[in-house]
Amino acid sequence: MLLILLLRGLKAVTHLVAATEKVFVDEGLEVIGWRPVPFNVSVVGRNAKETMPNIQQIFVKVAKEDNADDIERELYISRKLIERATKSFSWADELYFCSLSNRTIVYKGMLRSEVLGQFYLDLQNELYKSPFAIYHRRYSTNTSPRWPLAQPMRLLGHNGEINTIQVCINILKWCL
Repeated sequence: MLLILLLRGLKAVTHLVAATEKVFVDEGLEVIGWRPVPFNVSVVGRNAKETMPNIQQIFVKVAKEDNADDIERELYISRKLIERATKSFSWADELYFCSLSNRTIVYKGMLRSEVLGQFYLDLQNELYKSPFAIYHRRYSTNTSPRWPLAQPMRLLGHNGEINTIQVCINILKWCL
């Protein structure tokens, strides 16, 4: 299993590791290990460098022989439990799970589409294979850019404008 999360600050990471591993153990999952995601910071802009989070992966073993849907459900429940367990932490707003899935790996970044493969060094590894990749270029229109707000989301990307009233009205009119 693979988790990619974004978090700033070493103290926060220490607390997150403990909280995350406790949830997994309580849920009957085995934590195999953590891995800092390798990246090339030289290809991102100044703001992205200054706000760069700690990007980690965790590998988890599901002890019981479940089907893929059951595993995905258990990982979803675990993510929600971790988010709930860390909600009261002062750094909780810096925590973002890009993915916690046995099917999907999500890479996020405040970077241009043409440097995605240069930034995440895993994507340059010839052993890394994927049938497809989706990239959405997000420019903040009504918020300050932040790593967790970068597209794609866990399952779907959007143009960032769906939270304005007029756009929602226009979409509803178009759909009807």
